[in-house]
Amino acid sequence: MRRQALPFFENLNRSILGCLNSAIASLSETRQAHAYILKSGVCSDTIISTRLISLYANHRCFAEADLVLNSISEPSISSFSALIFAQNKFNFFTHSLNVFSRMLSHGILPDTHVLPNVVKACGKLSAFKLGREVHGFVCKYGFDSDSVVQASLVHMYLKGDRIKDARNVFERLPEGDVVTCGALLSAYARKGCVNEAKEVFYRMQSFGVAPNLVSWNGMITGFNQSGNYEEAVVMFQEMHSKGFLPDDITISSVLSAVGDLGSLNMGIQVLGHVIKLGFFHCKFVISALMDMFGKCACAGELIKAFEETDAEVKDVGACNALITGLSRNGLVEVALEAFERFRVLGRELNVVSWTSMIAGCSQNGKDIEALELFKKMQCAGVKPNSVTIPSLLPACGNIAALIHGKAAHGFALKAGISNDVHVGSALVDMYAKCGRIHLSRLCFDRIPNKNSVCWNAIMGGYAMHGKAKEAIDIFHLMQRRGHEPDYISFSCVLSACSQGGLTEQGWQIFNNMYRDYGIEAKMEHYSCMVNLLGRSGKLEEAYAMIKQMPFEPNACVWGALLSSCRLHNNVSLGEIAARNLFELEPSNPGNYILLSNIYASKAMWDDVDAVRDIMRSRGMKKNPGCSWIEIKNQVHMLLAGDKSHPQMTNIGEKLYELSLEMKKAGYLPSTELVLQDVDEQDKEQILCGHSEKLAVALGLLNCPPGSPLQIIKNLRICGDCHAVIKFISGFEGREIYVRDTNRFHHFKDGICSCGDYW
Repeated sequence: MRRQALPFFENLNRSILGCLNSAIASLSETRQAHAYILKSGVCSDTIISTRLISLYANHRCFAEADLVLNSISEPSISSFSALIFAQNKFNFFTHSLNVFSRMLSHGILPDTHVLPNVVKACGKLSAFKLGREVHGFVCKYGFDSDSVVQASLVHMYLKGDRIKDARNVFERLPEGDVVTCGALLSAYARKGCVNEAKEVFYRMQSFGVAPNLVSWNGMITGFNQSGNYEEAVVMFQEMHSKGFLPDDITISSVLSAVGDLGSLNMGIQVLGHVIKLGFFHCKFVISALMDMFGKCACAGELIKAFEETDAEVKDVGACNALITGLSRNGLVEVALEAFERFRVLGRELNVVSWTSMIAGCSQNGKDIEALELFKKMQCAGVKPNSVTIPSLLPACGNIAALIHGKAAHGFALKAGISNDVHVGSALVDMYAKCGRIHLSRLCFDRIPNKNSVCWNAIMGGYAMHGKAKEAIDIFHLMQRRGHEPDYISFSCVLSACSQGGLTEQGWQIFNNMYRDYGIEAKMEHYSCMVNLLGRSGKLEEAYAMIKQMPFEPNACVWGALLSSCRLHNNVSLGEIAARNLFELEPSNPGNYILLSNIYASKAMWDDVDAVRDIMRSRGMKKNPGCSWIEIKNQVHMLLAGDKSHPQMTNIGEKLYELSLEMKKAGYLPSTELVLQDVDEQDKEQILCGHSEKLAVALGLLNCPPGSPLQIIKNLRICGDCHAVIKFISGFEGREIYVRDTNRFHHFKDGICSCGDYW
């Protein structure tokens, strides 16, 4: 009987082993083999059970694999490693580490095949504490002489952005490989560590490792991402000189770097490679080429590149490059037309497309269009992201569309992106521009990881509201929290000093900028100081500062002096500032108007006529006063002297009623502010037509009693309007927020937050 059973068992064994040794055994076959093994009583065989574990694991049946592993009385390292390999393969890294832990509990030490898988799992799970423990195990048991194990540790530390630890392990590698070297130099390049990246790159040869295309791309792409554009271009040139042919990744990266450098000549040379290597059919390259033309202010070439590209290559990336490039060059109307054409044609438009168009509108004065696009984006089913919201919020702030801004804030909260540093900074800025500085501070305080943009946004907000003390407090708090101020921080705090008339503090901060922080004064800092000195009446001191500047003053600096001369009616210095501005900005009518107003304030009517004759001869017109007010989720625009608004009759009647009440209270119109040679009655009529008064009256007619009014003015508010709105705020019991080109005015109970200093 025993002799008859033996051949059968041998045949059964061979059948089972044939299945187990098959790399393509199905799950059904694996389970059948498992059943035969259990019946035959050979399940205690470690080799057979290990093979069975491997088959189950490769079918992702980890529960069955685990049962088999638990059934082995004396499992070997192969039994555990089979399961660890498979779980890593299918990204079950937590399970992989659990199996490793069980392996150690059995007293089985890992080998050079298991350790790289365990280290990889630690990196993927960001379990760097455990990873360091494994590293210690590697050193303790002498595995640090194995190149594969050491290389896995390098990759793990790079995954955790621990480049110093990665470099320490790299230095102990017995022999390098192109993948590990490439990973390290790419990490250095992305960090902007130019010297370290090049050192690793050139040391590869000492390992006997020749750089490959991936290595070159790692350097070029990394330098591009870290803003080292010149280094990226230099590496591309060196790569070319060494005889390496670029691929689409190389070309896309170097075109991006060339665009950021604004080097059209270099871009044309790279275009030669595109033509020579036949990359015109590569979507990534075409998008990068168009982006380069846009950054180099070559809108014509950008449009031509898009039009001449084959239809199958014109994907969403190319459309986005066209929209962004046109907007970047101020051709937002053309960009909008292209965007709408893409929509009509049914082209794929993603969140980047919509965000690019919204950003283009926000940055080019198309704020209402940006708000409309955001609505359409949501109707189209495209979900805004943490880039869309910061692109939209400036549009809300620009026209004080508080309701829209709050709606965007609500969306950010629902989407869980309100704590994003870019979203948070944009919210701080939006609320400040909408006159709600307390909400601005609330958003600022809720940002968990603040960067310099956040600090500068709240400082700029306080400056805009004339809260100099609060801005200075934030400036000092920023430093106590370990953040070094940058040149924008100093612009914000100097602007705040200017708004608050804090001349001594402004001088102190300006002088400390280089001495204590190593930041050399830029044009905007001098502009702030000229404004600070000029507004406080120290016009000669401001002019002396301009003459001592280490570089030629620009229009902002001379404009600050001219505005101060208008404030104090200083003719001689006003003429000097104006002459310089006429050379720098010959087509800017605002400079001519300011000089004309200085002459008019001194009743120098012949000089007023001479300036206006020059304007007429050059075809220049005064920019009309314009104000915006948001009522019931709609933004209304009113122009000075304009009669086209449908409620203009009611607005006029309301202003007339208010004027009677003001005269009863002893108010007289400031007709001296009308700088025209007309009679007093005409002057009163001109004052009544100022756009901010029209906007306030419209708000009184349409907003519930006691509710605040929010107005934006494109010019500096005049003294008469300021006095009128102060009266209205007390008489009507309203809070009225007015933002002019200079600052915010918060009117309440007949008082303005500026203290009549603006």
